Parts: sequence; structure tokens; C-alpha cells
Amino acid sequence: MTQWMGNALGVTAVDGIVYAQSSDQFVYAVNARTGKLIWRTSPVSTTFMGQPLVQGEIVYVNAGTVGFNFSNTQAFAKTGSAIRGAGVEFNGIYALDRRTGELLWHFDTKGDEMPTPAISDGQLILSTGAGEVYALDPKSGKQIWVNKVGGMGNMSSPAVHKGKIYVGMSVPAFLFCLDAKTGKTLWKGQIPQAINMGMGDVSPAVSDGIVVMDAVSSSKTVHGKVTVDVSVGAFDSETGKPLWTHRMGRGSKPPAFKGGVPMIHDGTVYVGAPVQSIYQALDLKTGKLLWTWTVPQPGPAGGARGPATFYDGMLYIATAGTVYAVNPKTGFLVGKKHFGGRFGIVSPTIVGGSIYLGNSWDWIIALPVSEVNPNYHPSSSGRLEIN
Repeated sequence: MTQWMGNALGVTAVDGIVYAQSSDQFVYAVNARTGKLIWRTSPVSTTFMGQPLVQGEIVYVNAGTVGFNFSNTQAFAKTGSAIRGAGVEFNGIYALDRRTGELLWHFDTKGDEMPTPAISDGQLILSTGAGEVYALDPKSGKQIWVNKVGGMGNMSSPAVHKGKIYVGMSVPAFLFCLDAKTGKTLWKGQIPQAINMGMGDVSPAVSDGIVVMDAVSSSKTVHGKVTVDVSVGAFDSETGKPLWTHRMGRGSKPPAFKGGVPMIHDGTVYVGAPVQSIYQALDLKTGKLLWTWTVPQPGPAGGARGPATFYDGMLYIATAGTVYAVNPKTGFLVGKKHFGGRFGIVSPTIVGGSIYLGNSWDWIIALPVSEVNPNYHPSSSGRLEIN
């Protein structure tokens, strides 16, 4: 349902409007206070699996399916590599007027454009299922440069930091570092024993000169069942030198998205693993394990895919069909709110004491933080202004 008719990622809240894109072929804008529909785009014959990116008066949405067309499947059988994205004529980036939803421009890509793009220093950065990384002019959609690094971009969104771009690719599995001005490859790294699909799923996080990402690794058959580990790797952001690797634990291989998206706050890495349905906190500099929290009801497909959100001294995690509040220092559960449905790779968007979420059942959800965290007391300075 996530991949073909629901919200795979989270939503974006800007100036009293919540923007959501869905695998049902539509993009939505709704009133942040009431949920009333403001506009909806015409359908596009592909899926929208990212999180809307808003800058100025433009909202950018990314399109591309998880599938492979027949010719790409045949190419993989012959060469071991393929372009991911079945609806090739509709893949790419769509720039919309954020007030009306009117199409401003479209940039077409060969492969899927599942990873949410990034904006930095006047460039829109995107990676594709054809193993290409682009920089575009965000106002016109004109190409500035392209680097055909190879492999496939699945769900690994680019991270841009101090003039460098970090992005993961699959088949083969690499973390790439590119020069943001020219697109030139500066270095590439791997997590030990990462399986072919591992590093193209997870978006890297960068802080204090360290790049962190994880990958499904070390595939083994145990008692007739395929098992995997999840390995978290840290690299020097300038040189690509591996700094440390941490293994989160072995378990049965989950379906679909198998990694957990890392989030870094105040020298601590918070990352989940659907293989074990756990979240862990690691020291950014050393990789030392600080605590482990087990998702109480992960569901049959496991949990712990989306990154945690840090808000007002608390972690908020959306996984399976529940939103949790977890103490960031101890890993103790503070509160929860169950909705049903299923949260995919969702990071809660929190503005002014309200949590906004996308759901695999194609729901957009808004709720007060206090319904998840009973210790939260909103202040007058946290009011959400509706324009």
C-alpha cells in the first residue's frame, strides 16, 4: 500500500499549509489547522514517494515508481545492472506554485526520482534510479551539471553540507561524496558486507565532520531463513576515511525498505533497524552504544524505518501504526498514540506544538504533541500561525 497508493514519507508544513505527495498519483495541499483541502494536482501516471520540498513560492515534488519495466529487467539479467523506475516518461521533478498547485516546470529523468531532493546555495540536488546525480536551477529547472556515478538511487536523499553532497546508491552499494559546485566525485565509501541494495535506501546524515548512514549487511541463511544485520557506518566527511562501524543485530530479512534513516542531534546518532524493530542511540564520535529501545508493537513487516524527530527535549518516532515519545538520554518510553494504518519512512513534522504525519493508508494526520507526550505543555510562543 505504501508503494502504490499511500504516503511513503512524511509531510511538510509551511505558513499554515501542509503539503503531501502520495503514491496515488496526486499531490495535496491542506489547511494545517482544519485539514480542509486547498488544492490537489491532476493525476500523473506514476507514484509520488517523497516529501515535498518548499522554498519561497515553489513546492518541489519527486516522481518515480519502485518498479522496473520489462526492458530494464532484461538488461539486469544480462549485465547485472538496470535503471529503476517503470513509468519513465513521467519520472523526475515537478515544480508547483505552492499557493495554487499550478505546474511551473518539470525536469524529466531516465530512472525513478524516489529520493526527496535537497536545496542548497541556489541549487536543487537530486539522485535517480539511473545512478545519476543532478544539480538544477530551482527557479527554471535548467540543468547545471550531472554526474553519472552509476548504480541506482532508491530512497537515499542527498545531504548537502559545506559545499559537498553525500548520497547513497545501490547495485553496487556506495556512499558518494561530490563537489556541490561541479558535481565531481571526491570520494566513495562502503559499509563492510553491505548487501547490494543496502546503501541506496538510506539517506545519510552529516554533522561535526562525520557522515553517518546504515545498510542491510551480512546476509546469511539460518535454519532455512534469510537473515541480515544492519550496520551503521561513519565516515570522515572530507576524506571518506571510515571512522567506525556498529552492528545493530541480526534478524529475519524484512520486506521492502530494510534500513533505518539516521538522525543526528547534539553529538548523538539516533537510528532504527526494522530487522530487529529497535532504535538505538550511538555516540557520533566513537559509535559507542548508549541505549536500545524496542518498538512495542512493530507489526508483521517490522518497524523502525523512519528517522526520529527531536522536538523540545524529546524524540518523536512514527512506526507501524503508532507515534511514540522517547526520552533521548535514556531511551525510556514516555508516551504513545495509536492510529492504525501504517507509517512508512516517516519523520514526524512538528510545528507549534502540532504533529503532522503521512500514512501508508493515504491519510494525512494532525494531532497535538500533548496527545503523544503527556509531559508536554505548550507555550504561547509555540502557536501555529495560519495565513
